[in-house]
Amino acid sequence: MRLDKDTCVELAGWALFAFVFVIIIWSEIGTAENPVYRVGIDSIAGLNPVTDLPRPLLYPEFDLRVSIDSGLWGADADAACLDVGSAVAVSYRGVPLAAAAVASRRCASGGAGSSVPVVARGSEVRVPEGVRFALAMDMLGLGDDPAGGAAFKVTLTAPHHQGRWKVASCWAKHGWYAAAQPRCNVTVVGTVDQAWKVAAGEGVIQDGGAEPEEDVAEPEGVLSMSKPRDNGH
Repeated sequence: MRLDKDTCVELAGWALFAFVFVIIIWSEIGTAENPVYRVGIDSIAGLNPVTDLPRPLLYPEFDLRVSIDSGLWGADADAACLDVGSAVAVSYRGVPLAAAAVASRRCASGGAGSSVPVVARGSEVRVPEGVRFALAMDMLGLGDDPAGGAAFKVTLTAPHHQGRWKVASCWAKHGWYAAAQPRCNVTVVGTVDQAWKVAAGEGVIQDGGAEPEEDVAEPEGVLSMSKPRDNGH
């Protein structure tokens, strides 16, 4: 059977659409070697705009959900785990608010939608008045973001293969404003010191070069996280 020109053009158009669709879907799906990370916020305590944020010292607590997509079928269960030495830090507008260290290996079920719960806390965290006011407005849905809600930066630092370290920089919102969470931006560096500098916003140090990131203020207060130990060093 011979197809006419219009039919061929239509079929070519559908084939192109299917190809682009597969590429888009594939880019959002991780692999065992390079899983896709996303972070959601299930609940927030200690940042009430009326009772907490007027105070100079805060005691934030974030109930986080770290999603680890290691592929459609979750072929490698190890890829969907947070190993000992992993750490999570939460900040707002460059000001650290809370953190957590992974004391024991924690794994998700693998595949799309799997997640690991992490609770990050801060104690007596001093936050500048202007930042507290902006956070209060965002928490009330009255901030500058047209989408509404407060956007928190969540940084995950985790051991990687062959003694290297992985740093995932994520953005997350809470409540009605937390729609589909964007995938995290992942950087792989050679040492734990480099990973710590990336997590602190001092720039990406890789292959002898440096790429500056946003400035992050030094925290005043106690965050529930310590510097991770080097993986096997």
